[in-house]
Amino acid sequence: MTPATIIQKAQADGVTLILSPSGTIKAAGEREAVNRWLPIIREHKNEIVNELRAANNGAYDAPPDATAETRRQRVLAMLRENPTARYAIVTETESDPDAVIVTLAIRGRATCELQIPRDRYDGALLLDLIDRHSATVH
Repeated sequence: MTPATIIQKAQADGVTLILSPSGTIKAAGEREAVNRWLPIIREHKNEIVNELRAANNGAYDAPPDATAETRRQRVLAMLRENPTARYAIVTETESDPDAVIVTLAIRGRATCELQIPRDRYDGALLLDLIDRHSATVH
């Protein structure tokens, strides 16, 4: 398997590989998925490091926010559990008194987090917008 294939298949399994500034690989995701990929990652470490460096043009990603990554893995798991769903959403209302954090995964497109001021948040409107535009490419 090529390094690019390893990275791609790991991501499809919910494991994100991040190159740290010190040149080590950080694997984030559900513990079971990470444990499945660790032997392959270790076996191809140097090649994966080179692939991640090339993909980042030498720039390094910041270490992931563990709470945000947990939410991201949760929406990805929701999509895996429901193969017909186009998108999955998790809202967080406890961590920020002034905002609602919305974690969104759109199948085959992307994941993101939105920090919406609490007084501007309308869950029904957000769902309507996502439903209407989740298949649109901008």
